Amino acid sequence: MNLDESILSIAPNVSIQCGQAGLEGEPYIQVDNFIEGAERLKAYAVEHGAFAPADSYYPGIRAAVPLIYTVALAKNLSGYISRYFGFHPRHVKKAVSTFSIVTQAPESLSLYQRLPHFDAPSRLSLAAIHYLGADEGGGTALYRHRNTGFEYVDAERYQPYMAAIHQQFADPQGYPPGYIHGDTDAFTQIHAFAARFNRLVLYRGSSLHSGVLPQDYSFDPDPATGRLTVTTFIEFSGT
Repeated sequence: MNLDESILSIAPNVSIQCGQAGLEGEPYIQVDNFIEGAERLKAYAVEHGAFAPADSYYPGIRAAVPLIYTVALAKNLSGYISRYFGFHPRHVKKAVSTFSIVTQAPESLSLYQRLPHFDAPSRLSLAAIHYLGADEGGGTALYRHRNTGFEYVDAERYQPYMAAIHQQFADPQGYPPGYIHGDTDAFTQIHAFAARFNRLVLYRGSSLHSGVLPQDYSFDPDPATGRLTVTTFIEFSGT
């Protein structure tokens, strides 16, 4: 099967919620019942997804998603992206989407895989997560770094934030093992999005965030039964 615009059209029963998180008021968009053909998009991942270990800090496997999906996402939400983030689709510089499944065992994580992270130290980027797995708990959370008070890391904050992290975790064993879940001594959870089938959440790529896994997470690598998501990163050239 191939992806086509008909299954990527926004669903007639879509529900869109916009809000702000934390003390710094970072905007986010939560979209329920996002696209009409969510089941067919999942079937595409099952049938065509060439999953392989990620070549980044992502703790799992990934497969390419056709560009038509990313274009449809930006088109479907263009008005909201413009209003709440100040970006126009014609200013897109780079955009990529991938099917993603968390599969890495907690005890094998590096320090930076255990910490909340940012996708890019830029205010000109957006990140989106589209949930296509079963509603098995978990989701995505946004965080504040306690020592700096930062809820996002941009170019100006990058050096002081990384210096603070290096100093704070000179001994990586000083940070709790496994995947982060809620507050820690170093980070405060400021907002959480629960995983729901065909729910999409959108926030700035500079926001500190992390996936939330349920305590009984199975680490199932099968896109038909595992924690399948589509992760999207969009970089803009300006507003």
